[in-house]
Parts: sequence; C-alpha cells; structure tokens
Amino acid sequence: MTLVAVVGATGAQGGSVANRLLASPDTYKVRALTRNPDGDSAKSLLEKGAEVVLADVNDAATLAPALAGADALFVVTAYWPSIPTLGRDGAGDEEVAQFQAVANAAAATPTLKHVVLSTLPRCAKMSGGKFPVPHYDYKQIAVDWIRATHPALWAKTTEFWPGWYTSNLATLMRPVPVPGTEGGYLLPLPSKPDAMLPMAGNLQRNAGLLVEAVLRAGPARTGNKIAICITDYRPISSVADSLTKLTGGAKRVGYAEVSDAHVARLYGDFGTEMAAQLRWSEEYPDWHRFEPERTLDLAADLGLEKGEGVGG
Repeated sequence: MTLVAVVGATGAQGGSVANRLLASPDTYKVRALTRNPDGDSAKSLLEKGAEVVLADVNDAATLAPALAGADALFVVTAYWPSIPTLGRDGAGDEEVAQFQAVANAAAATPTLKHVVLSTLPRCAKMSGGKFPVPHYDYKQIAVDWIRATHPALWAKTTEFWPGWYTSNLATLMRPVPVPGTEGGYLLPLPSKPDAMLPMAGNLQRNAGLLVEAVLRAGPARTGNKIAICITDYRPISSVADSLTKLTGGAKRVGYAEVSDAHVARLYGDFGTEMAAQLRWSEEYPDWHRFEPERTLDLAADLGLEKGEGVGG
C-alpha cells in the first residue's frame, strides 16, 4: 500500500489526482492536505476513503506533521489568489516560499520516495527575457532552489506540466453575450486567433491519469523528468468553435483578439498576466520542444497509450 499525500487535494489538479488514486484502494491510500478540512470538497474526499489533514503551504509548521509516513507526494501551489493583495511579482515570491516550505518538509520525511511537483515552462529564459510570465517563471525559480538546496530530493522529483484546461472558461476567459443578438457570444482574448493553444483536455480526468502513471513508473525512471499533460495543440480561436458545437448552436460563439492594454484596463494584474501567457504562447507553442531530453514519453516511459486519454 502506497500512502500518497496530495497538497491542494480540493482543487482541480490535486482533486483529480486524489480521486484517481482513491479509485485503486488496494494500491493507494490518499492523504488529502487542505487548508479547509471542513469544506464540502474535503468532506467528499473523506467519504470516498481519503484521510483529510489540515495543512497550509503558507504555514511551514503544518507541513512536516502532514507528510509524516508518506511514501509519495503531489504538490500544487497557489499563485492567482494573491495577485489582488501582492501583485504579480509578490504572488510569485509567495509561491516560491510555498515550494520551499514543502520541499524542506519533504526532505525531512524519511519515508518519502517520490515527489511530483506541478510546475510550468521557463518563459523568460526561453524567450531571452522578451516574454516573462510570472505564474510560470516563479515556479521555475523554485525548481532551481530545490535542485540546489535538496539535490537528493530533486533526484526523486518529477515535474508535472498541465496545459490549458477548460475550467479557464469560467474565469477571465468567459465568453460574453453580444447585445442585439439571439444567442450570440464573443470570446475576447489577447492572442492572435491562429496562435496554438496547448490543451490539457479534461484535466479532472487527465491530471490524475498521468500522475498515477508517473507514480507507477517510479522515481528511478521519472526523477528529474517532466510529464507533460497536453492532449493536443489547437488554434485558440477553435475554442469558440468548440463552444458553439457543444451547445448545438444554441450559443454562437465568435472569437476576437483584443490588445494587452485593454485587457489590463479591464482586469488589472489578472489581465496583464493572462496576456503575458498568451503572447508567449504565440511564439513558443510547442511544450514538447522545450526540454526534450527531460520530457517523458507517455507510451515508452509511462505505459500510457493514446486511447487512454492524455495525448489522445
């Protein structure tokens, strides 16, 4: 029986991992780490058989007890919620501190054999500083710190890169109704319509599927490697087409490119950060080209075939 501690178990990524592992109770025991063990999501995991433990990545003292006895660990941190109070760089500094706190606790946990960190590509470095994206880049600042500070821990750590997922459409990327039309909507985004978008597909399914495969393969095969959760690359404007098809044409969704300045005017730092990500993606669309020597092959390394979901 493998005890897997899941940081962020009540969120999209962590929830996917927790629920996937809970479906194999003879193989995995799930310890769901959450700041709100009394919340509905935590209670749902408890009912499914998870152990629910109070832990907060912003409170280092809660982490070591929460990891005690764990064999494996999945970690996702929080950047976006702190933008309103800390700004883009302040939220990044906080996220680095979250990674550091978890890494320190993980390094001090003698039973821990494997760590999976949810991170993202190095935008600033890859673009020569032209396209920095803080919610990507600060994760990699943390990665460099862990690699230098805890090399033994890093040797048994796998990075997990999740592509764009559809729940983004419920936030800043939500289509807006067009006055004077019957069922007409517009998806206004700061990106060229033909820019390729790395899609994670159904993240609620695919994140857990891929992370379980990483854990099954083990750190000897996946340590210091990257598992990329992308099903396909599609033009960003095709999201509007998909939404139209999804509603059977009841909602007709069009796409429109808007300027970075106007997005920033509407959404403040949230809009600026979103624009930075999408403009970087215009120039650097293919994540599988970034670090090919470290990128895991889904079939050869993880035993996943296309029909199983990720990459299908």
